[in-house]
Amino acid sequence: MTAVNDDLQREMQQLEQLLGDTRARYHLRRTPFASSESLIELDREIRTALAGTAAPPSSPEIHQLIDRLRALDPR
Repeated sequence: MTAVNDDLQREMQQLEQLLGDTRARYHLRRTPFASSESLIELDREIRTALAGTAAPPSSPEIHQLIDRLRALDPR
């Protein structure tokens, strides 16, 4: 793999980890309930992007998803 592909893989793993942590926090009621609808929609977007059915996500796309997820569930 090239360095770019390695970086993209690490970013995708970071996004997956953050999504898993957010899901766990939500189920433990540590995430504000008011953001639940947005979290559900973003979760769906992230899973679709990570599945890469059409094309794998780009690095900027992954960073945008990470930023949006952190904004909904700040720690």
